[in-house]
Parts: sequence; structure tokens; C-alpha cells
Amino acid sequence: MFEVPGSGESPGVVSSEFAAVSVSIDHDGNSARLRLEDLRSGAVRFVDALELESIVWAPEGWFRRLMDPSLHRWRDADAGPGIEAVGPERPGR
Repeated sequence: MFEVPGSGESPGVVSSEFAAVSVSIDHDGNSARLRLEDLRSGAVRFVDALELESIVWAPEGWFRRLMDPSLHRWRDADAGPGIEAVGPERPGR
């Protein structure tokens, strides 16, 4: 389910046994973008069309590394999205 432009309706929550994320469309920026909120931590990220397209076109190996929660999520519970890295080492380590 996706929002009909101008309706203000949220697409909803995507969840599994590992995570729950609220997904909605935000129209407050320069253009429409996804608003993703981790319901466990309250962390919010906005993703625009170019970023979404980059995910779609990314090589499978890169995408798997990006989605690996042990890369950043479970290493420092207080760090949140501000310390992301997809390479072999995280900044500041």
C-alpha cells in the first residue's frame, strides 16, 4: 500500500521478528521522500528518489553488506544512524 499524493495517508509499518519500521511519505522537503522510523529506537531517516534508485541498482554484494546489522547496528546501541559505514572499517575506529 502506498500513499496517494495529497491524501496524507501513511503506507504503514513494515515488520518482522527482527525489526519494525514505520514508512510514510514526507512532502516537507524539496521533493517527496520516504520517512523511515525505527520503532525500536525512534531513529528517523529520510530517503529520496535518487537514494532509492541507487539501492535498486547497487550490486548484490554491496547491498548485502549494507543490510548486515552486525556492521553497525549491534556494535554500539547509542550510536544510531549517525555513524554508518559500508566499507571494511567504521569512521572513528
